[in-house]
Amino acid sequence: MNKTSIEWCDFSWNPVTGCFHSCRNVYCYNTVKKTAVLNRFGAKYLDSSGSFVFEKNWKSRESGDIHVARPGEIYPAGYDPTYYPHRLKEPLKVKTPSRIFTVDTGDLMGKWVPRSWIESVLVIVSQCPWHTFMFLTKNPERFNEFAFPRNAWIGTTVNSDKDIRRADILRYVKAPVRFLSIEPLLGEISFNLSGFEWIIVGAQTGLNPAIPEKQWIDNILTETNKHSIPIFMKGNLKPYCPITFQQFPQ
Repeated sequence: MNKTSIEWCDFSWNPVTGCFHSCRNVYCYNTVKKTAVLNRFGAKYLDSSGSFVFEKNWKSRESGDIHVARPGEIYPAGYDPTYYPHRLKEPLKVKTPSRIFTVDTGDLMGKWVPRSWIESVLVIVSQCPWHTFMFLTKNPERFNEFAFPRNAWIGTTVNSDKDIRRADILRYVKAPVRFLSIEPLLGEISFNLSGFEWIIVGAQTGLNPAIPEKQWIDNILTETNKHSIPIFMKGNLKPYCPITFQQFPQ
């Protein structure tokens, strides 16, 4: 588990990494950015002799399957979904109440993730009631398969009105806190935001980022104010909106 620069949480925890989503313009996968997680670390794996090997060309390690890592391995199969059972107990070692982004370098609710992997993560969440665990997915349908402890916040990613289906699915999932991560903001969000307890908004980063229109931001602010929803506006929105709020659910 690591301290993180993500503004709305304290730690990232990755007992699972990787995904099979088609999107690749994300910070953990982006092959254009030298600072992307995989480009920083490459693939570290144990060979047949039990020695660690570092492979800068991490894509060469991918097979399109799911994997289980051994202690000390880092992205041993590139961005293929990989389970790290030895990382499960990391939150138990942090005694200060913290906000923990659970699996920020993958999608724990991806349809390819075995149920047993997810259940093992939720066991630890239940054992750490002093922490708040944030789950974020592009596959919110799967949230309905599990019972989430009271210290779990569940969210889905939307970029514009084109993603309203994800929002509508999440709106009716039973959970203490349901949130939308509107990051990056790539188009208008005109649908009703009622039914959510938190909204995150951020601009796109990287090479030639899309520029969010101020009216898109204003529309979201109007909706969150109308429904008394806390909103967390990331710092990268300041060039486009001089007034920002960084609020959290009670």
